[in-house]
Amino acid sequence: MIDYEAILGALFDIVHVTDEKGRTLYCSGRYEEFFGIDPQEMIGKPIEEFYHLGYFSPTITMRVIRDRKKVHTIQTTRNNRRLLVEGTPLWDANGEFCGVVNTSLDITDQEQLQQVQNERKYVGGILQSEMTKENSRKKSKTNLIYRSQSMEQVTTMAEKLAQVESSMILLGESGVGKGVLAKYIHECSPRSGKPFIHINCGAIPETLLESELFGYEKGAFTGADKDGKAGLIEKANGGTLFLDEIGEMPLSLQVKLLNVLQEKTITPVGSAVPRKVDVKLITATNQNLRQMVKEGRFREDLYYRIHVVPLEIPPLRERREEIPVLVHYFLHVFSEKYCLDRRLADVCYRILAEYDWPGNVRELENVVERLVVTSPDVLITPSQIPRYIHGHEGSPSGGIKVERVMQMQEAMEEVERQLLERAYEQHKTTTKVAEVLGISQPSASRKLRKWLFTRE
Repeated sequence: MIDYEAILGALFDIVHVTDEKGRTLYCSGRYEEFFGIDPQEMIGKPIEEFYHLGYFSPTITMRVIRDRKKVHTIQTTRNNRRLLVEGTPLWDANGEFCGVVNTSLDITDQEQLQQVQNERKYVGGILQSEMTKENSRKKSKTNLIYRSQSMEQVTTMAEKLAQVESSMILLGESGVGKGVLAKYIHECSPRSGKPFIHINCGAIPETLLESELFGYEKGAFTGADKDGKAGLIEKANGGTLFLDEIGEMPLSLQVKLLNVLQEKTITPVGSAVPRKVDVKLITATNQNLRQMVKEGRFREDLYYRIHVVPLEIPPLRERREEIPVLVHYFLHVFSEKYCLDRRLADVCYRILAEYDWPGNVRELENVVERLVVTSPDVLITPSQIPRYIHGHEGSPSGGIKVERVMQMQEAMEEVERQLLERAYEQHKTTTKVAEVLGISQPSASRKLRKWLFTRE
């Protein structure tokens, strides 16, 4: 006589069957080992009750009932086991939906091994990140997340410049973090207890920029506040004035800004009486100001006044070693912000690290936030990463691309990884992946666990 339960036990660690409403019809004898529940207590009861009691998370049965299609996820049980679960809808002879069967494989040990490997791989970056954050906490409220030698040099110089009154200019592409660095410099300076005023010269219409910067007297122009208004420069008195996108400032205002630096005074619109101000000036631009001076679009005297100490922040593509650390940081920030438990599959870190990030840290931050808020499961997989980020999307042939000489075994593993990634991205289920790749379903599940379903 065939022992069907023994066969199921040999294929899967846990098998759980419910009817069309989620009531338990059958569950494996090892259920208590993994979940801490007597299997007999489950029979006839809605599976959702046990989910709400915290025996496992997330639930998969109710998603299958809702969507009427296969669903997979990684589940954490009350006994701290990690299970790769696949939920499959059941149909009767008339084609009517009649229940759900969940099959689970224990991947706790594999995840622990993978975690050890990941810790070795990223330990340098994580430790450096934590040391940097600790140093930042001692000096300021603004965290600088970095691990590259180039950013170490930038940060060290920024801390030195924070102690002097010299004007400085931050150079670098859009999105590299000039605003964050300016705030960090202010918080490390003796002026940290005074205001930090950040003004984006390109974001304020030219017709309003003068009155916003320098303020105005009552009755200075039609529509002006009857009591007048203090300008942003005056509000920064005693503290730090950060003028972002300084290259966007009109020539007419550049003269007035020069007077602020030379005479330490401002003259509000509609007034003839100058007012004393004391500000530390930090400017920033992603433009070539020297070229703008040659073209007559930027005053030469102002250029030399603000260009006392230039500090250039390299683009993210030139400090790729920081990408995994930044991804890890933003993943934590947004998971906490939106009260979500989200993690990245290992392969996702590799994909993100290979992208050039033309929008730099700002673009990376936005992508990580998008992944956190749109992921339906705890584990974020490659299929959820925007297609333009995947390195193979730009390949002219659309096939395998050899970029360096490597061992044959390593090359074969890389091809296997790419094939599984592409197949899973297109077909979503292990059964279909096995079909299109011409392998067995257990083999497909095992290989997917190896390459895609491991967690950081």
